[in-house]
Amino acid sequence: MKKYWSIVSLMAAMAASAAGAATTTPPTPAGTVIINTATLNFSDFGGTPQPPVDSPPVTTTVLPVPSFVLTPNDGSADVTKPDYTKPGQTNNNVKPGDVVVFPYQITNTGNVPGESYTLGNLPDPTNTVKPGTNVLYFLANPDTNTDGFISPTELAAAGAPITTISGVNQDQTFKFYQVYTVPATALNTEKYGADPTGTRNPNPTKDQGLTFNLPVDANNSNTTTIARKDGGVIGPKNDPTAAGGTPVYNSPEGVAITPDQNGKDTQTANATATTTIITFTNTIQNNGNRPDTFTVTPNNTDFPVGYNVALLNPDGTPFTQTPSVAPGQTTNILVKVTLPAGATSADATKQPTVTLTVISGNDATKTDTTKDIVNLPGAKFGDVDPKNPGTEPNPTPAVPATPANPDPKDPTAVNVGPTCTNTTNAFLPMGVKNTGGAPDRFVISGSTTVKLTSGADQAVTVTYYTDTNANGILDAGEVALPTVQGGQDTGLIAPGATLKLVAVIPVPCASAQGLYTINQKAVSPTSGTIPDTNDTVKVGGNGTPPVVTKTVDKTKAQPGDVLTYVISGTNKANANITGAVLKDTVPANTTYVSFAATTTSTGKVLYSINGTSWSPAAPAAPQADGTTVYAGVDTNNDGTITIADVLKPGESISATFKVQVK
Repeated sequence: MKKYWSIVSLMAAMAASAAGAATTTPPTPAGTVIINTATLNFSDFGGTPQPPVDSPPVTTTVLPVPSFVLTPNDGSADVTKPDYTKPGQTNNNVKPGDVVVFPYQITNTGNVPGESYTLGNLPDPTNTVKPGTNVLYFLANPDTNTDGFISPTELAAAGAPITTISGVNQDQTFKFYQVYTVPATALNTEKYGADPTGTRNPNPTKDQGLTFNLPVDANNSNTTTIARKDGGVIGPKNDPTAAGGTPVYNSPEGVAITPDQNGKDTQTANATATTTIITFTNTIQNNGNRPDTFTVTPNNTDFPVGYNVALLNPDGTPFTQTPSVAPGQTTNILVKVTLPAGATSADATKQPTVTLTVISGNDATKTDTTKDIVNLPGAKFGDVDPKNPGTEPNPTPAVPATPANPDPKDPTAVNVGPTCTNTTNAFLPMGVKNTGGAPDRFVISGSTTVKLTSGADQAVTVTYYTDTNANGILDAGEVALPTVQGGQDTGLIAPGATLKLVAVIPVPCASAQGLYTINQKAVSPTSGTIPDTNDTVKVGGNGTPPVVTKTVDKTKAQPGDVLTYVISGTNKANANITGAVLKDTVPANTTYVSFAATTTSTGKVLYSINGTSWSPAAPAAPQADGTTVYAGVDTNNDGTITIADVLKPGESISATFKVQVK
């Protein structure tokens, strides 16, 4: 059953009352504010207790909850959108001009009585299924002879159609019937359909002055099928007519495949030096008006020695011919290209190409072609040695970035101490060489993800500058490469030439201490993608005290909802802290569900409900109201938490604390 809001507790209470239960726990009143705060207790390295650190308080407000459901559903997982490819009801014996009927029902699954709903209709958003005309709704079934069709006499006797269903109380269901007409011009095998929708109307007397979003239940499509031209077309994935517009997709091996956007009926994959298998997906469409089967023949050109091309069905079995394809429908065929390891191309104009020809089984004179192209690499991208101008770019070594402002305690690390105000740079000497036989241009990009002192991850984008003096650091007057889609543009590089670059990594001042890997790549339509993923940037310490954070997943809740608090205590200092314990307390108007902690330390998490007795097992429900739960890290493996247990810089204790609103 689909719901717009969960009202499990309210419905359970109503059910118990209906069954004659003696007592039930009243729901927490709407508007009740649940307040909760977490605390971190700790001692310094010498074992001296320090003042506790509290998280900011978090609050949750309890609200009334309306919801409803309209059924039967179609196959759409999105309640607001129909999926006409998976209709909930079908009628496959319809003639042009017929009036068809489909039964539905609407149920009030919320806790608000006297609801009303406006009925509507949504056509197929893909325009594949054509819309039925003169869509009407009736509370009584106008199909009095139950043959699935409405005669003119039955329609005239049905009375006035409805647009709204009103007075629906909790758990009450109203049946209704959707009626529409198939146009007299409908052709054989065409599909028509409709999708009844329900929209909740405001309920001023019951909504208690609150404003709710008005949900729509719209995944309820139905279709009717109305019976012949031969031929088929083949093109890139999901684009059999080669109209363009199909986005980049990944092969099963993870290789990006780019369909042409300009009607050339091709799709291209950029291979790297380690690529050995690329599987293209091609789509065949029956553009006739009767079912057909299709054969496909490949023609392979410009492949290196040792290659193989295999045609496969979508399930991976060898392809012989398609199954029967309905008019206007499609089926896929896979082209699995196997390349020898390290294959390269010396001529960018001659790339390995598979030309596919599809042949209609109904009429062998009807054919169409498409091309799958592999761009083999022909370039080098990676680190260069500023002290040896003759070295070629190499992505293999793990090169540490040079900090513009070194940490006084570690010259190899970036200083993010108190003098840092926003970001501080680190530099990598890089280069790209065109080893192909024609001018080529590349899009260079790089990034890393650093951990912040808040515990969040932050993406850092590398910026590339022309290294005019090839010294590996950014100097005044050196200019950044132009920004383009996907990164920065090198411009055309002549065959055999190398462009020297300096990669500038802007390290945030709020970065946590650590060593971070920088992922870089150079991409060319002819040379493919050349990665450099071994370089690093090191961040020094910043000396800040421990920090406790806390969030809750719901700022508004209803009776029976489970609130999930995520709590984290992190050592942001350069020195160890000892005896660190994260604790929280079951708030008023809730009951304990669970408490589970993790740590980035190598120690073992222990739990307590009194702060003195410790166990590796998390406290189990039930626990008394107001219970405080504790989590610590046993780093010396003595089965308890004392000042002998150490939380190192950057390490944290995190907990997920769940309670249920009464």
